[in-house]
Amino acid sequence: MGKFFDIAIFQYEYVYKEAFWLFLILPAIVFWYLYNESGRFKNIHISSFENLEKKKFNFVAFFRHMNLFLLLVGFTFVILALARPHLPSDIDEYQKKNMEGIDIVLAIDASGSMKAQDFKPNRLAAAKEVAINFIDERPADRIGLVVFQAEAYTQAPLTTDHELLKSLFTEVQNTAIITDGTAIGEGLATAINRLRESDAKSKVIILLTDGENNSGDTDPLTAANVAKENNICVYTIGVGQDGTAPYPVETPFGTMMQDMEVTIDEELLTEIADYTGGKYYRAKNETELEKIYDEIDQLEKSKVKVLEFKVSPPEKYYGLLLLGIFLILIYRTVQHTFLKSIP
Repeated sequence: MGKFFDIAIFQYEYVYKEAFWLFLILPAIVFWYLYNESGRFKNIHISSFENLEKKKFNFVAFFRHMNLFLLLVGFTFVILALARPHLPSDIDEYQKKNMEGIDIVLAIDASGSMKAQDFKPNRLAAAKEVAINFIDERPADRIGLVVFQAEAYTQAPLTTDHELLKSLFTEVQNTAIITDGTAIGEGLATAINRLRESDAKSKVIILLTDGENNSGDTDPLTAANVAKENNICVYTIGVGQDGTAPYPVETPFGTMMQDMEVTIDEELLTEIADYTGGKYYRAKNETELEKIYDEIDQLEKSKVKVLEFKVSPPEKYYGLLLLGIFLILIYRTVQHTFLKSIP
């Protein structure tokens, strides 16, 4: 019982504190009880004082007092319930859950060129690390993951289970054994398909690549047109330093580094972004990539608003109300059975 009072009375916040004025009823009940008790016994004439010297415990009076205590406690719980108690932590958590989220699909290039080491430890690993940090900053959003190289596939559909999403993200790697390539159009089209049926008010694709569209049957600009028709905003990111970048090559003597030319189709990526209402970014190192994701994060958070209608957090008054009614019913039962007086 002590733990219950610690939580229910001292840690709750009350929505309708005006209900506490009802506590003034309790002194009125006590006054009425004392007044009623004072007139319960009338003056009587007795012929002997022999038995009055032996003072006996009055069980009827004791139960009558205890019954009044039950009534007062019952009213106390009812009044606390009427004041609508909530834990402060419940209110904070519920407001976060009632934010208008954004559906986002991350489309990541996993082609062989993403092994280049102008990013540490390489482009793909750096891109995954920064994207995972981005996911942590979007707790209210559904996020999906599309991976593309010579072909494209969905690594994770739209989900709010971000722990599962991050786990799947860490498994992304280049799987091309025979044919490698960069199918930007296929990656964009696959990401669009994840968002076409979404009813979110804001739908976003963040497409990251380090090369040119040289694989797949889908034209990237055709896919961009479909994105625009479906009100999907595409942010594009080109990763890679200027000139050449060190790239690991397997030789009979082991892995050796070889300079590889950086060829990013910036014109195409800019056109896709501009056409869909997004923006093209160029990241030449990990720091720039982090800043790009931070900027996209802030741009999209400006679209997130707490729902305008007021929704109450989970109710906590049920237990107090039921306990109060239960005690009042016990009071009434005892009053009309064990303590019932005969006129």
